[in-house]
Amino acid sequence: MEDIVQIVRQIGQQQAQNAYYRDCYALFKLLQDLTEHTSNELQRLHKTGTERSNNSVHQVLQNFQDTICTLVEKACQAQAECEEFCSVNASFSARDVLEPVRRMYTDRQASSQSRD
Repeated sequence: MEDIVQIVRQIGQQQAQNAYYRDCYALFKLLQDLTEHTSNELQRLHKTGTERSNNSVHQVLQNFQDTICTLVEKACQAQAECEEFCSVNASFSARDVLEPVRRMYTDRQASSQSRD
């Protein structure tokens, strides 16, 4: 009976890891699409060269930053959900990889809000 419990536990852990990697891949794909879209928008704004382009560039970059923050939070949440069932190898840890990015954006947002 103990063997069956161990097998079921291992299956649950494997399913949690699979879900985590699937979530990370989906988030990576979103980041890839976002980066391409942002690049295209910036190139379009550069080509048009209108007077309003500075505000538009700022808005495009702000949207990019906000979306990156959201993706980082989702990746960390996916890891937390996975860790309810099993640990995540440090080399595949979204939290370890993305924590400096999250901190950078969080610190930047906090400093800009304190100036307002």
